[in-house]
Amino acid sequence: MRLVALLALVVALGLAGCGGDDDEASTQPTTGPGAAATVPDVVGTQLITAAEQFAEQGLRVAVEYIPSDKQKSNVTGQDRPAGTELQRGDTVGLSVSRGPSPQAEVPVPDALDKTAAEGQSLLERAGFNVLAVPIPAVTEDRVIYHSPAAGTRIPRGSLVVLYHGG
Repeated sequence: MRLVALLALVVALGLAGCGGDDDEASTQPTTGPGAAATVPDVVGTQLITAAEQFAEQGLRVAVEYIPSDKQKSNVTGQDRPAGTELQRGDTVGLSVSRGPSPQAEVPVPDALDKTAAEGQSLLERAGFNVLAVPIPAVTEDRVIYHSPAAGTRIPRGSLVVLYHGG
């Protein structure tokens, strides 16, 4: 009988200890990679505004410039609905208007593994506008991702979103 009572006490203490830690951990805000992030509604906004809103949530964008009669750089669609819960660091595809009269298309140069300043300079010299987004989880000053990707042909003067550490 004592063995059963002792066993019950050990189990109860074990569960109480586990439950307390779990409850405490679940109330702590999490902002690092893998933490929850909510997809914003950016359809109808300019790409620079949309990319900034996604960056505030810890999300990246994958930009696809498409033919459209909408204003140049206007977001016309997103591949995840607003309100969708993702994890920080995830990528959401955005369809962006080339504009009714787009400029000549040129390939996006490869800025990966360059410093943020080198990557931005390279893209600007090729005729693109650049939004540089720092990624706090990456400590080395290197470009880790940019969208559109290297080699993609887009209108000169379009925005390229460059993600970097440092």
